[in-house]
Amino acid sequence: MKSLGLMFLVFALCYADAGDVVSVISAPAGNPDGLVWINNYLYVTSDDTHDIYQVNPASGAVISSFAGPGSADALTGLTYDGTYLWSCSPPSIYKLSLPGGGIVSTIASPSPSASEGLVWISGHLWNCSSSNDAVYELDPATGSVISYFVPSGADGTLGLTYDGTYMWASFIGSMLIYRLIPGDPVPVQFFLAPSESPQDMAWDGQYLWLAEYETSAHLYQIDPGVVGLDSRSWAGIKSNF
Repeated sequence: MKSLGLMFLVFALCYADAGDVVSVISAPAGNPDGLVWINNYLYVTSDDTHDIYQVNPASGAVISSFAGPGSADALTGLTYDGTYLWSCSPPSIYKLSLPGGGIVSTIASPSPSASEGLVWISGHLWNCSSSNDAVYELDPATGSVISYFVPSGADGTLGLTYDGTYMWASFIGSMLIYRLIPGDPVPVQFFLAPSESPQDMAWDGQYLWLAEYETSAHLYQIDPGVVGLDSRSWAGIKSNF
């Protein structure tokens, strides 16, 4: 009975409204791999065209577009540091100027063949790998690894974003989305993604956005829910199961 009560508590605190889809728009091109929110617009990549699109989040209309960096087919994670756009095209991570996407500088990815989501937190880049599920904290000037962690139960880590307090990560293998304290592998909260092929994510100040990796893809605006537990209390509850 004790375990059952604790399970109900977890669901009540961590799952109320979490994962509810608020709105859906069509992606501007197939197989969007990177996503970020900048100044009231979504920026989204396409592996089909190797372009980066500025999109109206209400209608999905394309405002502008430019060629992505690199020569590989994959154009993966996107993030924004307040001035520059960062884009990953394995094996490199590119610092880009806006609005045209000119290359300012380049660093090597810590996971050259499987580099995915990017997120900027407090002056550092974080970059995840789909091959070993690690999330690496990087020096943006040199690309050197400062730290890394593997989220508990990670299965195909593809997307990252940051809401000002928590890191978010998406996993294509389990179709889950985690809310995490940066560097802490134990999730504060998690819920099922609204797509079977969750890719990169963005944060608009209130809601999450998720890109799905499909030929005819959509971008989902998602209610993150209310956090009722932190990672330490979550770990304590799990020990009672």
